[in-house]
Amino acid sequence: MFIAKNFSEFKYLFAESLRAMLSPKEPGALILVLANSLQDEELRNQLNVDVQVTFDEIKKNIDKNIITPTDDDMAVLKALDEFGIGSLCCWETKSVNGWEMIFNPVRSLRPARASAEKIEVINRAFNDQLFNFNKPFLSPEILWEDVWEDVQMRVLYNKFPFAPYHLIIVPEPEQQYAQYLSFEHHEMIWELVQEQHDVFHGFGAGYNSMGACASVNHLHFQGFIRKQRLPVEEHHWHHNGGSEAYPMHCMRFSSADESWKLIQQYHKQNQPYNILYRNDRCYVFPRIPQGTPTVLPMVQGAGWIEECGVFNVSDRSELQSTTAYDLTNCLKSLSVE
Repeated sequence: MFIAKNFSEFKYLFAESLRAMLSPKEPGALILVLANSLQDEELRNQLNVDVQVTFDEIKKNIDKNIITPTDDDMAVLKALDEFGIGSLCCWETKSVNGWEMIFNPVRSLRPARASAEKIEVINRAFNDQLFNFNKPFLSPEILWEDVWEDVQMRVLYNKFPFAPYHLIIVPEPEQQYAQYLSFEHHEMIWELVQEQHDVFHGFGAGYNSMGACASVNHLHFQGFIRKQRLPVEEHHWHHNGGSEAYPMHCMRFSSADESWKLIQQYHKQNQPYNILYRNDRCYVFPRIPQGTPTVLPMVQGAGWIEECGVFNVSDRSELQSTTAYDLTNCLKSLSVE
């Protein structure tokens, strides 16, 4: 079993584990719970009172020097205090001629980490002195940890989610694998997505290589549950058998073996890439390295979700001012020659 027997059980576990994480001495957990609770009204209504009470207690504990948040958490807490967390709305989604925009105010507060660096080499050695998913302070953020198909798995909440039921899936965390994909782990996540699609309908996973806006150099995938198709999955695109060219290079594959041949080439060429894993298929996106000046500002931190046609924004006015032409050009600016 992976996390839960069915989607109802998963939803209950997801919400109650968030609630249990709240503590007046854990500001990082408060930020995570708040960010995850805003993905829909049901979660927000379940958690908003507990979140507000905990936030007020944390502020008092900071003032009394009972707790000392990390610099990252302190910056987020100050911003939330200015906003007023009670005024934060749930995610607001808008369709823009086939693309999707999501107003997600808390997402913008996340620390940049490696996704803001200019990465020259996609195969970088793991460094246990940097942020990784074995850090003891992350223990409260673990949703589930057990063995799936003989592989030790750790599943954490995403502290700043941008997809429904956004998860961080870390295979064999104690092995300290770098964010450099092997065939074994590529095949593992492929099989996990195929199996769980029948349990959590709409289950999928994303992968960012180093240089393609992976923010942590510790092997991980990003799980999510979304029943409706992502824009990249629409039938009119050439890679899905349609007639229209996607704005950036995108290849669709129907097996892990077939897609691995291309991924191997990218490894040899030091080519950054992103992957979307869905039921019976995956999509591979080669892209120019993060930090390249020609990349448009809106997608300077873009990973697999933006390349699939979903754009998170932190200013509601962008929902009205951004056009489909703008979003198409954003993807074109990521495309390799």
